[in-house]
Amino acid sequence: MAEAHFDEVLAIERMSYTNPWVEDAFRHEVEQNKFSRPRVAVTVEEPHAVVGYCVSWLVFDEVHIQNVAVHPRHRGCGLARHLLGRALEEGVDAGVRSAQLEVRASNAIALKLYASLGFSVVGVRKGDYSRPREDAVLLHKELG
Repeated sequence: MAEAHFDEVLAIERMSYTNPWVEDAFRHEVEQNKFSRPRVAVTVEEPHAVVGYCVSWLVFDEVHIQNVAVHPRHRGCGLARHLLGRALEEGVDAGVRSAQLEVRASNAIALKLYASLGFSVVGVRKGDYSRPREDAVLLHKELG
């Protein structure tokens, strides 16, 4: 991910979440956060058109999945699985032992995807999300 991708990433973010990240959050991930590994998926048909992204952190011995989204027109094609797979592979290559993430309790599609990738529920944070208020499901996966 680079600054040139921000407009498209922000558009996908706003289409995907009720409480979206703002440009400064993505800018921080790209320019300042030494743990961050932001990546985008682009189309072949429209060169450099962003269709999805994933922001992960490599922190000591863990991969933390911070944010992932795919443009609504491109959902169901395996892009989120691919982006998450790349983040997990990067973690394995770096020698990390596990991966963590959280997701809204109502996001059944994401929960199914994460389960298919080997993530297990390890906890719930009651009322952690806002707009609307909702529980966060905490997920964990052993790597390697």
